[in-house]
Amino acid sequence: MIIIVVEMQGRYKIIGNVALVRLDVNKTITEKTIQDIISKNPNLIAVLGYRGIRGEYRTPVVEILWGKLPDEIMHTEYGVHYYLDPSRLMFSLGNLYERLRMASVVRSWEVVVDMFAGVGQFTIPIAVHARPKIIHAIEINPIAFDYLLKNININGVENIVTTYLSDCREITKKIEKSADRVIMGYLHDTIEFLPYALQCISKSGGVIHLHQLVRKDEKEELIQRIINLNSTYGFTTHILKSRVVKTYSANKIHLVVDLYVVSQVN
Repeated sequence: MIIIVVEMQGRYKIIGNVALVRLDVNKTITEKTIQDIISKNPNLIAVLGYRGIRGEYRTPVVEILWGKLPDEIMHTEYGVHYYLDPSRLMFSLGNLYERLRMASVVRSWEVVVDMFAGVGQFTIPIAVHARPKIIHAIEINPIAFDYLLKNININGVENIVTTYLSDCREITKKIEKSADRVIMGYLHDTIEFLPYALQCISKSGGVIHLHQLVRKDEKEELIQRIINLNSTYGFTTHILKSRVVKTYSANKIHLVVDLYVVSQVN
């Protein structure tokens, strides 16, 4: 097992004894660059090339550039522990502030729905630090789900988190009109899942945190689409704030929009 300490160095990240190198589409990394990384970090046991994610399960596209990966690593940040396998699962180290922000805004009386729970990157810090009434954590990828269960156990929050190995569009039907807060931590066409988030919101209203990749000049367009779609489903929307989580590429940003919604017909 490896304990991860994140260190940013140019276009690569040091994760415990593993270096994760961001590779541009259709580009490779030179042997000299790999050797430079190794020479500057003598404790490395592997160098991975990362080309993004693909598919419904958000599987990372990685290749071993040098060395051999351990079977499992453990990442620790601000008292929260995560087991994961970076060669098979997505875990964005650049989202640290957003994970901490979610843990700080959730209140102890809230019912929270995490529609794309992954290994628990939002669920676990919320459970550990905010200790809400309940978190419904939904994940469709069986590999990520197994790690979600493991991470819930090692952090001792089994009494707070209820888990579902399923498509979130199916589970929202079962927890209809009960959520005070819904987290939509997905990036690709997340707005298409918004009607299912609305289905969860309690009769008194609630907050939705919608993450999506957008072009840098499309932020206002996305917000207007959210307002219009919510209105179609009978909800009034108040935009609380929006923030850039990180720059994703030369012309795209990872944006999160916080919105308070309430049904016009209770």
